[in-house]
Amino acid sequence: MDFRQLRNFVQIVELSSITAAADRLHIAQPALSRQVKALEAELGVSLLRRHGRGVMPTEEGLRLARRASVILESMEDLAGEFSG
Repeated sequence: MDFRQLRNFVQIVELSSITAAADRLHIAQPALSRQVKALEAELGVSLLRRHGRGVMPTEEGLRLARRASVILESMEDLAGEFSG
């Protein structure tokens, strides 16, 4: 799990769509889907429920998105401390 995967996963949850997140992040949709599958395999849980109009996070997916948002915000704050 890395910064990029966390950032991308948060976007998917916020937009409720892998396709919309891929468009926003300028990433191919299949590549983003593979990232989610890799996260699910690494964590050993299902993170998203897929349905006809997008995706919905599972309880584990919501927990990951919340924790990832805090981590990403902290990283942005840290970077801000060193920028001019």
